[in-house]
Amino acid sequence: MTITPTKIMKKREEFSFLKGTLKQLAKLNQSVNQLIQNLNNDKLYAINYANVKGRFLEELKNYKNNPELIDIDEFSMNYSFGYHTCNNIDDLLSKQAMFVEVKSYLNTLNLRA
Repeated sequence: MTITPTKIMKKREEFSFLKGTLKQLAKLNQSVNQLIQNLNNDKLYAINYANVKGRFLEELKNYKNNPELIDIDEFSMNYSFGYHTCNNIDDLLSKQAMFVEVKSYLNTLNLRA
């Protein structure tokens, strides 16, 4: 028994009934990936920069006799932790992101005791 060329399916034709389904799956996969990416970019916090500046100036005033006790890193960490605790947000990455944002903001102000 010999196989004739007409009975052999070409590779493109083997699963042609799946072409539309595979395209739909690829489109769905892209939509799901975009949704996940958007969720990853969303912040769980909102920074009130006037509040941050006011609280930091208050700390500077409270420790004016001991300015070495003021640390922007520690203040930023405490501010981020306090915000997340008060708003019942339990997300370590969000706390870290807010810490970095508050710290960089305070570093641009050049406030010292």
